[in-house]
Amino acid sequence: MSILEAALTCSGLSLATAVWAVTGAALLGGASKARLAGVHAFGATALLYLAVEELLVEAHEHAETPLLAGMFFAGFLVIYVLAELGG
Repeated sequence: MSILEAALTCSGLSLATAVWAVTGAALLGGASKARLAGVHAFGATALLYLAVEELLVEAHEHAETPLLAGMFFAGFLVIYVLAELGG
């Protein structure tokens, strides 16, 4: 990838992020707390899926145990609980 292609890719992704952030703020500006919670839950689920999907290749290189799977999801649970306690 050339420097120009890399610069255009970064610029395009930055612009798309800004456009969708403004669009999201406009669409959800007056949304209820329940609707915002649903949107956040969807986003968290999507991110969790992407993280697990990326780690699946590496995860199958080692034997999976119930303890490791439980620790993985307990870590996400701790993050959410700490987020709720903090704000």
